[in-house]
Amino acid sequence: MAQVFRVMREDKDGLPNVAPSATGLGVRTGVDIDLDPHGNVVVNGKGMSVNPGWRNAPLFRIPERLRHLKQGARGPNNNSCFRYGTGSFERGDFAAGLTLEPDTPTHGTIAPAAPVPFADYVDALAATRSGWVKDER
Repeated sequence: MAQVFRVMREDKDGLPNVAPSATGLGVRTGVDIDLDPHGNVVVNGKGMSVNPGWRNAPLFRIPERLRHLKQGARGPNNNSCFRYGTGSFERGDFAAGLTLEPDTPTHGTIAPAAPVPFADYVDALAATRSGWVKDER
């Protein structure tokens, strides 16, 4: 399983907040993913954005408190940098029903492995929650 990073809001228990937002463990329809007329997620390389390192995330997402580690960081300080997995940042299985789809060396998406109802995709993303670790080194 690939190692990926995502800047997300931290919940009270120290894990990522599950939410359909750019800083949640989730996706937004029409923005991050596309749905077919039956409500299934279209497999087209779109999904939840991730990076091979938190320093590759957009500067407006990286918390400003980390500016000493990443010049120009200007994101809200209630964001946190989370890591998941240990392998290379390359296309392949990510978690049950999910794949990593890199589109550049510094960005990729966690996409459904096959067309599935939107709720199933959201549940698959949420099922990874316990595996995300805060990592701001």
